[in-house]
Amino acid sequence: MNRRIVSMALAIILALIPCLSALAADDSTVTITALTDKYVEITLEPTEWNIGDVEPNIEYVTNPTWCTITNEGNCVVDIRIKGEDAGWVDNPGAYTWTLSNDNTTAVKKYALWHHIAYDSADSYTSITTIDTQMRKANGDAIQLIGNGDQKQFGLKLLTPLADTSTGHFYGDRQMETHITISTVIA
Repeated sequence: MNRRIVSMALAIILALIPCLSALAADDSTVTITALTDKYVEITLEPTEWNIGDVEPNIEYVTNPTWCTITNEGNCVVDIRIKGEDAGWVDNPGAYTWTLSNDNTTAVKKYALWHHIAYDSADSYTSITTIDTQMRKANGDAIQLIGNGDQKQFGLKLLTPLADTSTGHFYGDRQMETHITISTVIA
């Protein structure tokens, strides 16, 4: 009879062994959510520089804090800049000023620079028709870290040399050009 009791007790213990670990366990979970969507958006204020009447071979300069670039996106971005040739508003193909790629001017060739606010005085960087990253005078790239981060810059324009021997531009022409400010995820 003892043998039966021991056998029965052993059978019960062996039957319960797989259940003991289940009875002792208490599970919890951690949910991890990762957003992978990055969006890039910047705003500029102001977006126009109305110089007014200009003379040949004269520099026109804004305040170094003239334009504010604001990162409205959710990621770090590099700021890029690109200029273009200026055209006569009434007939852009008939009369143009070529944007200088070497900081020099000539007849129908003008120069344009940007200056990052609070950088070294007179540290202007050439704007050309080639899309380039905006940089400080020391070569540091301009980045906007995240939503709401801002940088300010000013512009300097040197008008072309006179078209005529009288020292003036031809006629009464309104010239216009555009600067493109763009971003790339850093």
